[in-house]
Amino acid sequence: MGVAGTASRTGSAADVGCFALPKKTVSLIIKQRQHYLIKVKANQPKLLAAIRQTAASSVAVQYCQTSEQSRGRQLERVLELFKASQAAKAEWPGLEWFIRLVRKGKRQGQAFERVSYYICSYQKANAAMLAAAIRGHWGIENRLHWEKDVTLKEDRNGIRKGQAPENLSLLKNMAINLARKSGYNSIKEAIIAFANKIKIMAKLIRT
Repeated sequence: MGVAGTASRTGSAADVGCFALPKKTVSLIIKQRQHYLIKVKANQPKLLAAIRQTAASSVAVQYCQTSEQSRGRQLERVLELFKASQAAKAEWPGLEWFIRLVRKGKRQGQAFERVSYYICSYQKANAAMLAAAIRGHWGIENRLHWEKDVTLKEDRNGIRKGQAPENLSLLKNMAINLARKSGYNSIKEAIIAFANKIKIMAKLIRT
């Protein structure tokens, strides 16, 4: 694994939001001969519109469809792979693929459908590989969000101005990663263990 949010040359991958991975960072990833798989959100309207347009007007190069049923939930995932447009490739270094992922099914008897979009630089990627990578990272993200929302009470945070929310979120990610690196599965236990122990925390950060 190379830079955070990238895939190695072997094709393993992780996805992150574009707000956390600007074009300069994408360029650095490519210069380091790594690859990326990035979830595109509404804060990249031009890129998001390009993917939607391509997905609506083109036939997918490949697709992967999976389904599962567990705990009263039915879920179907369909990932479609499209060649990225030349205009987008000119703006995003190394870009090769546009991806549309549709999740739909029933949860507690209620129908739902979610559509997500991604970009990927790995030329040899295939639909099944990307579906597995996104699904694997989804579990990690869910766990991370749970820790931030429940343990660190991120949703109750009143900071909304400028880049402060993103910066604070990144600091919380760092804190959670340091706690796990130190052997704590429970973030709450880590908070209690490290409370007021500035020297120990500083040593962890340096290592």
